[in-house]
Amino acid sequence: MASRSPSKVPRLVVPAEVFVNIGVAIGGEVNRALGFLQDVACGGNLKQFLVVVVSLWAAAVIGSWCNFLTVVYIGFVAAHTLPVLYERYEDQVDNLVYKILDQLQNHYRKLDSSVLSKIPKGKLEQKKHE
Repeated sequence: MASRSPSKVPRLVVPAEVFVNIGVAIGGEVNRALGFLQDVACGGNLKQFLVVVVSLWAAAVIGSWCNFLTVVYIGFVAAHTLPVLYERYEDQVDNLVYKILDQLQNHYRKLDSSVLSKIPKGKLEQKKHE
């Protein structure tokens, strides 16, 4: 048996700034998400609050129909097929979406004039945090 010298395997070194940049990017997104959640929880933007409530309700309904892996699979397939379908039928989809949004705005105006405008609103005072 011939004696071999150990081979020189190059060392793989990832620069520390790569991890710093990843951490800064993730931290920024987390702070933005927390700010959005705080605005929804504390805020006076009723439309944003209703969108969050409806989104969570829709997620709960979809979650009751199937398990998590099925939702992930459907999301994966939709993410790869819907953009292609939208490009092909862009005009028809846009017309349909505009019609639906118009109907939703009409329903919101009716709800606002009959119910939401009658809710008394108090003054919100900003507290100074030290």
